[in-house]
Amino acid sequence: MKAFRIDIAIVITVLTLMVLGSVMVYSASAVKASRDMGDGGFFFKKQTAFAIAALVTMMIASMIPYGFWRIAVAPLLVLTVGLLVALIAGWGHTANNATRWFRIGPLSLQVAEFAKLVVVMYMARFLSGREDEIRQNTAVLVRPLIILSIIIVLIAIEPDLGTAIFIGLLGCAMIFIAGAPLRLLVGVGLVSAPVIAFMVVGKEFRLQRIRAFLDPWKEYDGPGFQLVQSFLAFGDGGVLGTGLGGGKSKLLFLPESHTDFILAVVGEELGFVGVAVVLALFAVLVVRGMMVARDAPDSFGTLLASGLTLMVGLQALINSMVVLGLLPTKGMPLPFVSYGGSSLLTSAVAVGILLNVAAQGRSS
Repeated sequence: MKAFRIDIAIVITVLTLMVLGSVMVYSASAVKASRDMGDGGFFFKKQTAFAIAALVTMMIASMIPYGFWRIAVAPLLVLTVGLLVALIAGWGHTANNATRWFRIGPLSLQVAEFAKLVVVMYMARFLSGREDEIRQNTAVLVRPLIILSIIIVLIAIEPDLGTAIFIGLLGCAMIFIAGAPLRLLVGVGLVSAPVIAFMVVGKEFRLQRIRAFLDPWKEYDGPGFQLVQSFLAFGDGGVLGTGLGGGKSKLLFLPESHTDFILAVVGEELGFVGVAVVLALFAVLVVRGMMVARDAPDSFGTLLASGLTLMVGLQALINSMVVLGLLPTKGMPLPFVSYGGSSLLTSAVAVGILLNVAAQGRSS
């Protein structure tokens, strides 16, 4: 029996991101917390509690043999679909015209965050050992695509179209890794595009986001305000930044400064150098995660590690592109850095499972 080994590179990278995240959450939220909560450290204290819970969760997940999730994913999938249906039925907490959360005392559970994790587990279970079959007969993918579509539709109805699209991309990426031909994914994309376009055109707030993305300065007094403030924050930061705590954007100029747009605060206060460090840390995590997938002892481990790595890395990439104005605005947090318990705990479980795959890998 192999001695359990910890992948130091992954652990140090994640710890660094979490520490940086807690510091930046405090810097970005102190003014808002003082005004709204009467305590400048309100969000920082909660984020610190989330971080401690995430570390414990990551440690526990790292000690569970990853093969366990092959068995556990069936009930987890049923539970996830059930919770998503319950949200649509109106049993959840509604905010900003969307019902995405369950309130448990002072805590909120965002089901879509955990749905990402369950989708990765399910796809890894279904696809593992079927690589040759998938290459020869793509019809075998009908069942996972139907289940994936059900989850995507339920999340889109909340409404949360951005997360629904993200989960679709994640599922298709895993199918591609398992050996599906590119033409199949192109076909899925062509079928999905009109549906997505219809959902965008059918909601004025989504059209406003598209217009703000195309010309944020023209929409400055409306939906483009947030993106323009993000640009100004990056511009003020320059190469070295204004110094930790010295930014102006968090003085109630930049909405969501401690959540989805926290990278803009990093850019303002720590400059280009700070942003480069954050992106480099995510790059290290992705590269190391893919190395773990390569060295996994079986097909399930390879697909699971690949999917979990993509889940974190792709989300970080999308968040960064949104904040930089390269994608339309979407409420997607920066893993380990943005304020929020559901995202932090989900990412921690993902890394914990990744650590277990690494510990059982061929190079261990």
